[in-house]
Amino acid sequence: MSARERDEDVIRGITEFLGDYSSLDKDRLVLFAVNFLESRKIEPTFDKIVVATFRLFPKKFSLIGFPEYPDGRTIYYCAFNHCTLTKKWLFGNVQSGFKITERGKYFLDETKKMLEGEIKLVRIHQTIPRRKETTFLTMLKKSDAFKKYIYGKKEEVTNSEIYEALKISSPSSKGLTQAHLERYFEYANRINDSQVMEFLDFIKRRLGGN
Repeated sequence: MSARERDEDVIRGITEFLGDYSSLDKDRLVLFAVNFLESRKIEPTFDKIVVATFRLFPKKFSLIGFPEYPDGRTIYYCAFNHCTLTKKWLFGNVQSGFKITERGKYFLDETKKMLEGEIKLVRIHQTIPRRKETTFLTMLKKSDAFKKYIYGKKEEVTNSEIYEALKISSPSSKGLTQAHLERYFEYANRINDSQVMEFLDFIKRRLGGN
């Protein structure tokens, strides 16, 4: 039996994590899944991360309406856009696979303590109800651009609606647009709002900021 087959057999044998993981944000759970693979000498390629994450935490990573299947798109955003590009918990990419960084090890240890109950979990909206970040992101979520994106109508989102969502009166300055976008990325990252991060990634691509 090849190493690849053994890896697949191990991954197929993963069972759901015993314990309450509902309050943890998805980025932390993906980080945990990467470590789960590494600790078993399995190279964390993207496909293996998708299956391992879904089997460990199915209630957080299943497709809406199809709970037996993993939401690979969400796992991609968590692993690459958030944990790798933004938070620097991982390094790598879909082609080469991923590894945990030194920074990521700190948050991994914290995540394990959360899952084991050593650190009590409190939902974000209970701990920071009046923080500036929450206020700005709440306003962003009320924008027409965000609502269209969430309801699967992102092709209908106009540039003017994007600028309105970012509180930019005139799109003439590329630097100003980038500054506002980075500020919202920072706020979303601080309070681990992956939904807003995905929306901001969409905006960045739409405005040609790849």
